Amino acid sequence: MPIAQNGAVKVFYDTYGQGTPIVFLHPWSTNGYIWYYQVFSFARTNQVIVIDHRGHGRSDKPAGGYSIQEHASDVRAVMDAAGAQKAIIVGNSIGGMMAMQFALSYPDRVKGLLILSSGTALGENMPKETAAAFQSDYLGTFGALMEGAVSAKSKRERPEILDVMRAHFAVQSNFPKHVFDSSLADPNGVFNWNIKSRLASIKAPTLVVAGEEDQATPVEANKYLADNIPGAKLLTVKDVGHFHQLEKPLEFNATLKEFVTGLG
Repeated sequence: MPIAQNGAVKVFYDTYGQGTPIVFLHPWSTNGYIWYYQVFSFARTNQVIVIDHRGHGRSDKPAGGYSIQEHASDVRAVMDAAGAQKAIIVGNSIGGMMAMQFALSYPDRVKGLLILSSGTALGENMPKETAAAFQSDYLGTFGALMEGAVSAKSKRERPEILDVMRAHFAVQSNFPKHVFDSSLADPNGVFNWNIKSRLASIKAPTLVVAGEEDQATPVEANKYLADNIPGAKLLTVKDVGHFHQLEKPLEFNATLKEFVTGLG
Protein backbone atom coordinates (compact mmCIF):
# COMPACT_ATOMS: atom_id res chain seq x y z
CA MET A 1 0.00 0.00 0.00
CA PRO A 2 1.28 3.54 -0.72
CA ILE A 3 3.05 5.08 2.26
CA ALA A 4 4.69 8.50 2.68
CA GLN A 5 7.35 8.82 5.37
CA ASN A 6 7.40 12.05 7.37
CA GLY A 7 10.14 11.69 9.96
CA ALA A 8 9.20 8.68 12.06
CA VAL A 9 5.54 8.73 10.97
CA LYS A 10 4.18 6.64 8.10
CA VAL A 11 1.18 8.23 6.38
CA PHE A 12 -1.09 6.08 4.23
CA TYR A 13 -2.58 7.42 1.02
CA ASP A 14 -4.34 6.24 -2.14
CA THR A 15 -3.98 7.79 -5.57
CA TYR A 16 -6.03 7.27 -8.73
CA GLY A 17 -6.18 8.91 -12.14
CA GLN A 18 -4.08 11.50 -13.92
CA GLY A 19 -4.22 15.25 -14.41
CA THR A 20 -4.24 18.21 -12.05
CA PRO A 21 -3.93 16.73 -8.54
CA ILE A 22 -6.79 17.03 -6.07
CA VAL A 23 -5.91 16.17 -2.45
CA PHE A 24 -8.81 15.16 -0.17
CA LEU A 25 -8.43 15.64 3.62
CA HIS A 26 -11.03 13.99 5.85
CA PRO A 27 -12.67 15.09 9.14
CA TRP A 28 -11.30 14.27 12.58
CA SER A 29 -11.93 10.65 13.74
CA THR A 30 -12.76 9.37 10.22
CA ASN A 31 -10.46 8.29 7.37
CA GLY A 32 -10.12 8.56 3.60
CA TYR A 33 -13.11 6.30 2.94
CA ILE A 34 -15.38 9.28 3.60
CA TRP A 35 -14.51 10.55 0.09
CA TYR A 36 -15.78 7.40 -1.64
CA TYR A 37 -18.37 9.31 -3.70
CA GLN A 38 -15.72 11.73 -4.93
CA VAL A 39 -12.63 9.57 -5.61
CA PHE A 40 -13.58 7.80 -8.81
CA SER A 41 -15.79 10.55 -10.13
CA PHE A 42 -12.83 12.96 -10.16
CA ALA A 43 -10.18 10.35 -11.02
CA ARG A 44 -11.63 10.30 -14.53
CA THR A 45 -10.12 13.74 -15.13
CA ASN A 46 -7.66 14.39 -12.28
CA GLN A 47 -5.03 12.73 -10.13
CA VAL A 48 -6.95 12.10 -6.91
CA ILE A 49 -4.95 11.73 -3.69
CA VAL A 50 -6.78 10.59 -0.55
CA ILE A 51 -4.93 10.62 2.77
CA ASP A 52 -5.52 8.86 6.08
CA HIS A 53 -4.24 11.49 8.52
CA ARG A 54 -1.73 10.49 11.19
CA GLY A 55 -3.67 8.95 14.07
CA HIS A 56 -6.41 7.74 11.72
CA GLY A 57 -7.22 4.74 9.57
CA ARG A 58 -4.18 2.94 8.18
CA SER A 59 -1.61 5.62 9.09
CA ASP A 60 0.69 5.52 12.13
CA LYS A 61 -0.82 6.59 15.45
CA PRO A 62 2.02 8.05 17.54
CA ALA A 63 1.56 9.07 21.16
CA GLY A 64 1.87 12.76 20.27
CA GLY A 65 2.45 15.16 17.41
CA TYR A 66 -1.08 16.19 16.48
CA SER A 67 -0.68 19.88 15.77
CA ILE A 68 -2.31 21.14 12.59
CA GLN A 69 1.17 22.17 11.44
CA GLU A 70 2.39 18.57 11.74
CA HIS A 71 -0.68 17.35 9.88
CA ALA A 72 0.08 19.85 7.10
CA SER A 73 3.65 18.61 6.85
CA ASP A 74 2.23 15.10 6.31
CA VAL A 75 0.30 16.45 3.31
CA ARG A 76 3.57 17.77 1.87
CA ALA A 77 5.21 14.36 2.39
CA VAL A 78 2.32 12.60 0.63
CA MET A 79 2.37 15.01 -2.30
CA ASP A 80 6.12 14.46 -2.64
CA ALA A 81 5.64 10.69 -2.60
CA ALA A 82 2.79 10.86 -5.11
CA GLY A 83 4.72 13.16 -7.46
CA ALA A 84 2.25 16.04 -7.09
CA GLN A 85 4.03 19.39 -7.14
CA LYS A 86 0.92 21.58 -6.93
CA ALA A 87 -2.63 20.58 -6.02
CA ILE A 88 -6.18 21.66 -5.35
CA ILE A 89 -6.72 20.92 -1.65
CA VAL A 90 -10.19 19.86 -0.46
CA GLY A 91 -10.57 19.64 3.32
CA ASN A 92 -13.53 18.86 5.55
CA SER A 93 -13.47 19.95 9.23
CA ILE A 94 -9.92 19.31 10.55
CA GLY A 95 -9.09 18.60 6.91
CA GLY A 96 -10.05 22.20 6.15
CA MET A 97 -7.72 23.38 8.91
CA MET A 98 -4.92 21.30 7.41
CA ALA A 99 -5.67 22.79 3.99
CA MET A 100 -5.45 26.36 5.29
CA GLN A 101 -2.25 25.62 7.21
CA PHE A 102 -0.79 23.95 4.13
CA ALA A 103 -1.56 27.11 2.13
CA LEU A 104 0.31 29.16 4.74
CA SER A 105 3.28 26.81 5.04
CA TYR A 106 3.63 25.80 1.38
CA PRO A 107 1.86 28.48 -0.69
CA ASP A 108 3.63 27.59 -3.95
CA ARG A 109 2.12 24.11 -3.85
CA VAL A 110 -1.53 25.18 -3.73
CA LYS A 111 -3.65 25.76 -6.82
CA GLY A 112 -6.88 26.33 -4.90
CA LEU A 113 -8.66 25.56 -1.61
CA LEU A 114 -12.14 24.17 -1.03
CA ILE A 115 -12.81 24.43 2.70
CA LEU A 116 -15.83 22.37 3.78
CA SER A 117 -17.39 22.90 7.21
CA SER A 118 -14.30 24.05 9.09
CA GLY A 119 -13.03 26.92 11.22
CA THR A 120 -10.23 28.16 13.43
CA ALA A 121 -9.94 28.60 17.23
CA LEU A 122 -12.93 26.28 17.69
CA GLY A 123 -12.24 25.82 21.39
CA GLU A 124 -12.08 29.54 22.08
CA ASN A 125 -15.62 29.68 23.45
CA MET A 126 -16.02 26.04 24.46
CA PRO A 127 -17.84 25.82 27.82
CA LYS A 128 -15.79 24.29 30.63
CA GLU A 129 -18.43 21.62 31.16
CA THR A 130 -18.07 20.51 27.53
CA ALA A 131 -14.30 20.22 27.88
CA ALA A 132 -14.80 18.23 31.10
CA ALA A 133 -17.33 15.97 29.39
CA PHE A 134 -14.83 15.19 26.64
CA GLN A 135 -12.46 13.95 29.34
CA SER A 136 -15.00 11.96 31.36
CA ASP A 137 -17.10 10.44 28.55
CA TYR A 138 -15.55 11.11 25.19
CA LEU A 139 -17.64 8.50 23.33
CA GLY A 140 -20.93 9.88 24.64
CA THR A 141 -19.95 13.52 24.24
CA PHE A 142 -18.51 13.08 20.77
CA GLY A 143 -21.55 11.02 19.82
CA ALA A 144 -23.80 13.90 20.85
CA LEU A 145 -21.66 16.29 18.82
CA MET A 146 -22.06 13.99 15.82
CA GLU A 147 -25.84 14.01 16.29
CA GLY A 148 -25.78 17.77 15.69
CA ALA A 149 -23.41 17.43 12.75
CA VAL A 150 -25.92 15.68 10.48
CA SER A 151 -28.96 17.46 9.09
CA ALA A 152 -32.50 16.54 10.10
CA LYS A 153 -33.30 15.44 6.54
CA SER A 154 -30.25 13.17 6.40
CA LYS A 155 -31.08 11.63 9.78
CA ARG A 156 -34.63 11.00 8.60
CA GLU A 157 -33.98 9.79 5.04
CA ARG A 158 -30.41 8.45 5.26
CA PRO A 159 -29.86 7.25 8.86
CA GLU A 160 -26.84 5.21 7.73
CA ILE A 161 -24.78 8.43 7.56
CA LEU A 162 -25.03 9.19 11.28
CA ASP A 163 -24.53 5.51 12.08
CA VAL A 164 -21.29 5.23 10.10
CA MET A 165 -19.93 8.53 11.44
CA ARG A 166 -20.49 7.36 15.02
CA ALA A 167 -18.86 4.03 14.18
CA HIS A 168 -15.64 5.67 12.96
CA PHE A 169 -14.64 7.05 16.36
CA ALA A 170 -15.93 4.01 18.26
CA VAL A 171 -13.43 1.68 16.54
CA GLN A 172 -10.11 1.96 18.36
CA SER A 173 -8.06 0.59 15.46
CA ASN A 174 -9.32 3.50 13.34
CA PHE A 175 -9.16 6.31 15.91
CA PRO A 176 -7.64 5.38 19.30
CA LYS A 177 -8.47 7.33 22.44
CA HIS A 178 -4.85 8.44 22.89
CA VAL A 179 -5.13 10.28 19.56
CA PHE A 180 -8.30 11.99 20.79
CA ASP A 181 -6.63 13.00 24.07
CA SER A 182 -3.37 14.16 22.48
CA SER A 183 -5.20 16.19 19.84
CA LEU A 184 -7.30 17.92 22.50
CA ALA A 185 -4.24 18.73 24.62
CA ASP A 186 -2.01 19.98 21.80
CA PRO A 187 -1.71 23.83 21.84
CA ASN A 188 -2.06 23.73 18.05
CA GLY A 189 -4.44 20.78 17.91
CA VAL A 190 -7.89 20.60 16.40
CA PHE A 191 -9.63 22.81 19.01
CA ASN A 192 -6.74 25.14 19.91
CA TRP A 193 -5.25 25.93 16.49
CA ASN A 194 -5.79 29.67 15.88
CA ILE A 195 -4.84 31.46 12.66
CA LYS A 196 -7.29 34.35 12.90
CA SER A 197 -4.43 36.84 12.53
CA ARG A 198 -3.01 34.95 9.52
CA LEU A 199 -6.10 34.32 7.39
CA ALA A 200 -5.30 37.39 5.29
CA SER A 201 -2.02 35.73 4.29
CA ILE A 202 -3.81 32.92 2.43
CA LYS A 203 -3.55 33.88 -1.22
CA ALA A 204 -4.91 30.80 -2.99
CA PRO A 205 -8.35 30.99 -4.64
CA THR A 206 -10.70 29.76 -1.92
CA LEU A 207 -14.28 28.52 -1.72
CA VAL A 208 -15.77 27.96 1.74
CA VAL A 209 -18.79 25.62 1.85
CA ALA A 210 -21.02 25.35 4.93
CA GLY A 211 -24.04 23.24 5.75
CA GLU A 212 -26.91 25.32 7.10
CA GLU A 213 -27.63 22.72 9.82
CA ASP A 214 -24.04 22.06 10.89
CA GLN A 215 -23.83 22.45 14.67
CA ALA A 216 -20.19 21.27 14.83
CA THR A 217 -18.78 24.14 12.76
CA PRO A 218 -21.73 26.51 12.31
CA VAL A 219 -22.20 28.80 9.34
CA GLU A 220 -20.81 31.71 11.40
CA ALA A 221 -17.46 29.92 11.84
CA ASN A 222 -17.22 29.33 8.10
CA LYS A 223 -18.35 32.85 7.26
CA TYR A 224 -15.50 34.15 9.42
CA LEU A 225 -13.06 32.28 7.20
CA ALA A 226 -14.63 33.58 3.99
CA ASP A 227 -14.73 37.15 5.30
CA ASN A 228 -11.04 37.12 6.23
CA ILE A 229 -9.38 35.11 3.44
CA PRO A 230 -8.81 37.55 0.55
CA GLY A 231 -11.21 36.91 -2.33
CA ALA A 232 -12.80 33.86 -0.70
CA LYS A 233 -16.41 33.01 -1.48
CA LEU A 234 -18.96 31.43 0.88
CA LEU A 235 -21.57 28.89 -0.21
CA THR A 236 -24.19 27.74 2.30
CA VAL A 237 -26.12 24.57 1.57
CA LYS A 238 -29.68 23.75 2.66
CA ASP A 239 -30.53 20.41 4.33
CA VAL A 240 -26.85 19.65 4.96
CA GLY A 241 -24.85 19.41 8.18
CA HIS A 242 -21.12 18.79 8.54
CA PHE A 243 -20.72 16.17 5.80
CA HIS A 244 -21.90 17.62 2.48
CA GLN A 245 -19.89 15.02 0.52
CA LEU A 246 -21.96 12.24 2.13
CA GLU A 247 -25.29 13.95 2.68
CA LYS A 248 -25.64 15.29 -0.87
CA PRO A 249 -22.73 13.81 -2.84
CA LEU A 250 -23.93 14.65 -6.34
CA GLU A 251 -24.53 18.27 -5.35
CA PHE A 252 -21.14 18.48 -3.65
CA ASN A 253 -19.42 16.97 -6.69
CA ALA A 254 -21.07 19.54 -8.96
CA THR A 255 -19.80 22.35 -6.71
CA LEU A 256 -16.28 20.93 -6.63
CA LYS A 257 -16.27 20.36 -10.39
CA GLU A 258 -17.30 23.98 -11.00
CA PHE A 259 -14.55 25.17 -8.64
CA VAL A 260 -11.91 22.99 -10.31
CA THR A 261 -12.99 24.14 -13.77
CA GLY A 262 -12.84 27.77 -12.67
CA LEU A 263 -9.21 27.33 -11.66
CA GLY A 264 -8.33 26.38 -15.22
